[in-house]
Amino acid sequence: MGKVSHRQAKISGFTLIELLVVVVVLGILMGSAVISLNVGGDQRGMQAYGQRMAQRIELARDRAIQNNQEWGLRVTREKYLFVAFDELQRQWIPQSQPPFKPDEAPQPVLYELRVQDGAGNELNTGLFAQAKDDDSQTAVETDSQELPDVVFFSSGEASQFALEVTPQNAAQDSVQGFRLVTDGFSPMALEGLDEFRGGGG
Repeated sequence: MGKVSHRQAKISGFTLIELLVVVVVLGILMGSAVISLNVGGDQRGMQAYGQRMAQRIELARDRAIQNNQEWGLRVTREKYLFVAFDELQRQWIPQSQPPFKPDEAPQPVLYELRVQDGAGNELNTGLFAQAKDDDSQTAVETDSQELPDVVFFSSGEASQFALEVTPQNAAQDSVQGFRLVTDGFSPMALEGLDEFRGGGG
């Protein structure tokens, strides 16, 4: 009688260990699923941020045409800002009110801008900085750092540029950034960096 009880205890103990192992495994799997969902949500948030940026840029281009006024985009490593040229003050005025006020990115990001001229040559400064010596009426007597890097002309043309946006800790982050591209005439195109770099290789 005692032997049977001892065996039953051993069997019950072994079954309990198995149950504990199953619980631990399920916990790991559920944790992995939660992490996967979080990464997917972060990626969707980054893509939505890129879509909103593209919409703001298109809106600035439309505003330049409608108001017969030059608009621009200033970009640093950590932020971007829309500006409009005021003919009376002869200077670029920041446009920080909605809908041109940039919203907060889903996570800290870095911006990298590449601007090209009509011949495809990469420029280090804004298009108006290039035009200073060519057109005295358009030239602005101000520091070159205050000039927009990208210009949206009232004629409908714009600077040819590509703007890459990546997470600050991209080396450790599974979330991919994005790339906004235009040839100066076509609407903004939103591309995934992995897709672009893969195609470029």
